[in-house]
Amino acid sequence: MEEKQNIKVILNWLKNPKNKAISNLIVIFAIGFLFLSLAKTIAPPRRPQDITGTDSISIAQTPAAVEQSYEERLEKQLAEILKKVHGVGDVSIMITLENDMMVEPAFNTINSQKTSEEKDSEGGVRTVTETQSNRQVVVLRKGGEDEPLVVKKSTPMIKGVLIVADGASSSRIIEQITRAAATVLDIPVYKIKVLAK
Repeated sequence: MEEKQNIKVILNWLKNPKNKAISNLIVIFAIGFLFLSLAKTIAPPRRPQDITGTDSISIAQTPAAVEQSYEERLEKQLAEILKKVHGVGDVSIMITLENDMMVEPAFNTINSQKTSEEKDSEGGVRTVTETQSNRQVVVLRKGGEDEPLVVKKSTPMIKGVLIVADGASSSRIIEQITRAAATVLDIPVYKIKVLAK
């Protein structure tokens, strides 16, 4: 009985015109809380592989990690293809880069120009032109994080390649390895050194 009376007292208090603003806020808060509760129960739970998947790793990589993975990817691909050449055998490759990966972000540039004329006491006129330029990096919001909009990415230049192979005791195999690496990496032959294991 007391519970029914307490509910009636609360409903009467909410219906009172003096408390209209407060009662509206309470109702809005209750509806919002209800929606949040339903969203958590309806939404499917995230699987552990979604959290630690390759997408989250690629977003969190630093430029140094991207450069390292670029080197490693080139080394691995070149080693795999050279192992298939007749007489080469097991291959180890080291690639050095001249510079880092260059990333050029998009800029929002705002230029403004203001011209004014000043007259001095002797009757001379001086024209003053003031130019302002404001550059800001264009930022996109992805997954709750701000990321700059990238216009262009350029891969690092290759400084040199060292290849150590089982079959590199033959000058014919050394020439094949050197020419293959030069073709694949699009670098001159003098940047490639082949040694025997």
